[in-house]
Amino acid sequence: MTTVEDRLRVIEERQALQDVLTAYCTAVDSLSDIDGLLDCFTEDAVFDLSGIHLPRFEGQAQIRKFFHQVFADMSHHAHYNTNFAVDELSADQASCRAYVTGMGAAKDGRSVLVYVQYHLRFARTPSGWKIKSFSESPLMPLPPEVTGIHARG
Repeated sequence: MTTVEDRLRVIEERQALQDVLTAYCTAVDSLSDIDGLLDCFTEDAVFDLSGIHLPRFEGQAQIRKFFHQVFADMSHHAHYNTNFAVDELSADQASCRAYVTGMGAAKDGRSVLVYVQYHLRFARTPSGWKIKSFSESPLMPLPPEVTGIHARG
């Protein structure tokens, strides 16, 4: 039987993990907060977009370069996450997933709307939970604008 303290700890950890995802989505939607976005990741994070036909990036330098281009290309972004689930939780790592609706408007007039699932592996660091591995898979067919707008990575 678990104690009240154990149950509270699990609730606090789950909320902390979800807060990282919210911080990531908020930074992406700002179209300017690259440092805030990178603060959600470990230094050696893997950001794998191959599930949506975009590149895989390793480390914060490559992730920064990708988002610098995304921020330059886009005029608007909005990401809404739901169905957040913790699949695995230990003292220093966690595995979670969430459904995400993402939409954006590019400066060239194109727009995009996607329904995807994020797959996240987290590591506990001295400054809290950080994303160690990020990947996406489509929940609905992907529009061609995904690669048309972001393929330069």
